[in-house]
Amino acid sequence: MPASSADTGSDDAAELSAPQRARPRRKRPGQRLSAEERRADLLEAAVIEFAVSGYHGTRTADIAARAGVSQPYVYALFPDKRSLFLACHDWTTEHIKETLRLARVGVGAAGAEDAEQALGRAYRMLLDRRPHQVLFQVQAHAAATADPVIREPVRRRFMELIELSERLHDAPREVVLRHVGRVMLGNVAVALDLPPEFRPAV
Repeated sequence: MPASSADTGSDDAAELSAPQRARPRRKRPGQRLSAEERRADLLEAAVIEFAVSGYHGTRTADIAARAGVSQPYVYALFPDKRSLFLACHDWTTEHIKETLRLARVGVGAAGAEDAEQALGRAYRMLLDRRPHQVLFQVQAHAAATADPVIREPVRRRFMELIELSERLHDAPREVVLRHVGRVMLGNVAVALDLPPEFRPAV
């Protein structure tokens, strides 16, 4: 269930509401976050910034500010912005895989109709719960067109999602690709903030 369009989204399309724009987790007094939790917070902040401003338009200083860390801390974890961007892409792809698996739970015998319904449910779950991750995928596909170093892993992960969808639902590739086509149009609709009558039924 891959999520594609322009490297820089419009303010209206990409700006997310306050509840959707996740903030770093709040620490209790005396509580220290683990290294894994701090990394997850940084990735979440980076995904939101990249989703709004695109790969080229995002500054690591803005990512650091959103995550509540220093800019040197960002570079202590990731040597450059491209490495951080690719880590965000891996992270969001794993969330998409998890959503695909959750949507499969409770689905009966495999069939084209059941598969498309479950895949559609997975996309709606992702869009409802993590809209910034959908917009990040749009930006990742745009960035991949001009940067071969980004293109190769984004291309590989895109194919992984298609193959996982086939395996989970025992669905023929044509069924999965038909769903992917609707999702890609749905992503463009989200990025452009299109009115309902221009959005596909996914």
